[in-house]
Amino acid sequence: MDPINPGHWTRAFFEESGLNDWWIASLTVLADLGALLVISFLADIFVRKIVVAIIQLVVKRSKVTWDDYFFKERVFHALAHLIPTLIIRTFLPIVFQDLPKWIAPLDKFLVIVLIYQFVVVVTRAARAAAHVVEDLETFKDKPLQTLLSVTLFLSWLFGSLAIVSLLTSTSLASILGALAGATAIFVLIFQDAINGLLANFQIVLYDLVKKGDWITFEKFGVDGDVVSIDLTTVKIKNFDNTISSIPAKAFVTDSFVNWRGMRLAKVRRIKRSMVIDLESVAFLTDADLVELRKIQRVNAYLDARELEIAEYNQKLGADKSSPVNGRHLTNLGVFRAYAESYLKEHPRVSNKHSIMVRQLAISGEGIPLEIYCFANTIAFEEFESIAADLFDHLIAAVPSFGIQLFQAPTAQSMRGGLPSK
Repeated sequence: MDPINPGHWTRAFFEESGLNDWWIASLTVLADLGALLVISFLADIFVRKIVVAIIQLVVKRSKVTWDDYFFKERVFHALAHLIPTLIIRTFLPIVFQDLPKWIAPLDKFLVIVLIYQFVVVVTRAARAAAHVVEDLETFKDKPLQTLLSVTLFLSWLFGSLAIVSLLTSTSLASILGALAGATAIFVLIFQDAINGLLANFQIVLYDLVKKGDWITFEKFGVDGDVVSIDLTTVKIKNFDNTISSIPAKAFVTDSFVNWRGMRLAKVRRIKRSMVIDLESVAFLTDADLVELRKIQRVNAYLDARELEIAEYNQKLGADKSSPVNGRHLTNLGVFRAYAESYLKEHPRVSNKHSIMVRQLAISGEGIPLEIYCFANTIAFEEFESIAADLFDHLIAAVPSFGIQLFQAPTAQSMRGGLPSK
């Protein structure tokens, strides 16, 4: 039996009842504890109902937005819950001075409660801070949810380790040392989460992909916009409105296409070909040149090229009896010049980017003539309309240059070539 403190302020009341020392000590502690709990409860009500209400009024009237997120995430409410716990812990030695053996275990319990409450404050504040940062233009496309998940995980991890340290009377350094010894097992169990976390840091560090990016990932059959980047996965909304989830580490180990550059440039590349029939390519005769001069777009080109070729052939002393001697204009060359001029003057083709009409390697089908330019839009419907409009015109213009496009023979064309019975 611990000695009774004769100076205790409630002891005199119970001494008058004639009870023995044990009962006097016990009832004194119970009375003081009850009074302390009531005071703590009233303090909790005061802080939550009065102080937090005043904070709410200040938040509503303020012009900044960060405090709105902190209030919405109930950060101030979590802070309010610390007050009664701190009051109880402060007066605990006074209440239990007649039963001192109870002070240490109860104080340890209160410290555990404080650790839990503090972790709650940190996690709520982290969520609020994430919302604040998300509103900043610089961070709108950053994977903040990943960093938030890491922050929450570390907060609860260190909180749990602190509680274990307190319960086992072991230093936090010793516990961390023991965990380091079990690293191999820990890595084996949580290897997916660890790989995902490391991949996430690499994604952020090297700016591989952001929320809102359009990506194409052939390995996973993905073609759409990134909607979220989590701790271990990246979610993509495909253009057919399906959702795909890809491991974050795949963006580090595998190859994918990010179309962000196209969106930033606000232009989209057109790179398509038409195949020219080899047999239709020929040198231009004087009659052909007269006919082609009716096409206004090639007049300046013909003037410049004819002058250049005439000077070259004169210096060479080329025999004009055969067009093979020296240099001469071809129908395909003039058509290429026409197509390039048409692209440069088209209002929906960007003049700030490359414009080319080039020949590719000859194949068994003919000469692929590639149109390479950039439409001044990234909208899918507009882009396809512009590309189709360009090729509609060029395909229709081909016969005017005496050349033909190649296409595989159809049943109808083959039937037409057979002798009639």
